[in-house]
Parts: sequence; structure tokens; C-alpha cells
Amino acid sequence: MSRPPRRGRPPALRIALTGVVLWFALSGCNEIEAKSGSAYHPAELSSANPQGVKQVTLTGDAARRISLQTARVTASGGGVVVPYAALIYDKLGKSWVYVVTGPLTYLRVSVVVEREVPEDRMLLSAGPRAGTEVVTVGATQVYGAELGMDGNH
Repeated sequence: MSRPPRRGRPPALRIALTGVVLWFALSGCNEIEAKSGSAYHPAELSSANPQGVKQVTLTGDAARRISLQTARVTASGGGVVVPYAALIYDKLGKSWVYVVTGPLTYLRVSVVVEREVPEDRMLLSAGPRAGTEVVTVGATQVYGAELGMDGNH
């Protein structure tokens, strides 16, 4: 004699189990959503000029997290010299550096690179004056913050 096919759990039990599983899944999503939707912003932007360059002000925590470092621009012959690490390039290949304009505040400035000089430095024919502080370590992260890629997406 063959047994009748075995039936699954009663419909009420299946519905209850599905509800419990969904509740756990959705409550986990709410927790993740609440954390990622928080009001923390590692950078503040302010309009600096009509060309669309924005001044970036980082939180102290953000500057520490990216190990931000700066160096002074030096004079050399007919131009100025910056560390190679200070240079960033936009999508069109234009060269820029971030100058320090205040505490934890940086502004992207256009530069013209002449050539590389010893000790991993670049001679500029146009750019910030000697003595100006520029971002070396963390320049790409400051650029990302200026473009709105500050980790809150």
C-alpha cells in the first residue's frame, strides 16, 4: 500500500514563518538604512568661484582618516616647485593642486607643469606662490569630496 503524498506545513504555519522571516529581514534593513542615512558628512562644500571650483572643509576626523599631509611650495628659477604627490588631474587632463585656505579648508587651484625636477618634485610655470601650503597626501580624497563622493552615497 502506498502512502498518500505528504503535505507541507499547514498554511497558517507557513504564513507565520514567512512573516517572521520577513520581519527579521526588514528590521535588519532598517538598521542598516538608519546608519547609512545618518547626518554625518566628512566634508562641507562652499562656492568659491564662478568656474565651479568649490572650497572643501574637512572634519578633523576625515583629515585623520585620510592621513592628510601638506607641504610648502618653494621657489626655483622662474617658477615654483611642488611635490609630485600634490598634483591631481581632472577628467580632461588639466593639472591642479589643493591649497590650504584655512584650518582644514582647501581650494583647488589650476597649475601649469613645466617638468619633473629631482626628488620627485614638479616645476610649475603657473600656480600658487612660494610659501603656500598644498595638500600632498590625501589630495585625491579632497577632490572626491569636492565632487560629492564623500562616502554618503
